Amino acid sequence: MPPLFVADFHTHHACPAHPALPPRHAAPELAERWRGLARRIADLEGLLADTGRHGIDLRVLSAPPALVTPHGERTRPDDLRRLNDHLAEAVASAPDRLRGLATVDAFAGEPAADEAVRAVRDLGLSGLVVDCATDGLLLGAKAARPTLVVAAELGVPVFAHPISPVAMTTAFAGLGRFGTSLARGTINAAALLSLLVDGVLADLPGLHVVFPMLGVAGLSLAAATDGGEVLTSAAPASQRAHVYLDTMGFAPAAIRFATDLLGADHVLVGGDWPIGARATSRVRVESALALAGLDETDTRLVAGGNALRLLDG
Repeated sequence: MPPLFVADFHTHHACPAHPALPPRHAAPELAERWRGLARRIADLEGLLADTGRHGIDLRVLSAPPALVTPHGERTRPDDLRRLNDHLAEAVASAPDRLRGLATVDAFAGEPAADEAVRAVRDLGLSGLVVDCATDGLLLGAKAARPTLVVAAELGVPVFAHPISPVAMTTAFAGLGRFGTSLARGTINAAALLSLLVDGVLADLPGLHVVFPMLGVAGLSLAAATDGGEVLTSAAPASQRAHVYLDTMGFAPAAIRFATDLLGADHVLVGGDWPIGARATSRVRVESALALAGLDETDTRLVAGGNALRLLDG
């Protein structure tokens, strides 16, 4: 058998002119290490060196709007263009090792859709990364529909990245880093459910949306209902919605749950580099997928085959 191809779909990179910002009201332990994380997110050479050191074949780079935009502000169109121009240059520097997801403010309506088209068609980026929510709106909102329609038409994936909602982040502050993650995971789960409840998945059968494992509660709640069956591998092929989860955290039981429910063809390796507590490495990926009980075929799909299929259309 050929060596396992490993693609990390959840890797962060932003140009130095737009430094990565810590999550709003982040737990103290995360805030303390953020300066170093921001440097790593801007360091392409370091990222490539880390990729080689850990035996990762492909990194999928992204900078969601909330990662690079001061709290309470919207990412300006000119900044989005600069971010995406830089990302395209970064990917072009190592095309066999890197792909890029264009930064798009999905809640900006038609202008956001226009930037998505430019980034994919003109710059050659492989998909989009968006905030899963903003200003009281979830991803299923009408404001985000133009971006999602364009993604479906272009045949590129949308990575719905978590944000830090103020009320929940504050309420869960006593839990430390768990509280930060819980708040982000809760809003991410709500965004997933909004795509189902607001009819986006039904209206756009060609839409492929990736959520980090933080949003798994949304999948669990949806799958417990008759209407949510369309998200699962049990749905007829003609009705199946294309929602994916990444392996963020690399917990074998969580990976097993995701593959059992969604099917191994809808789960991707993703480690939240360099923020994730567990580094994405070939050894960790192989170990987690083996402990999850995946066979050879499913292991190859999750490790990298699914990512390649999504990115290559």
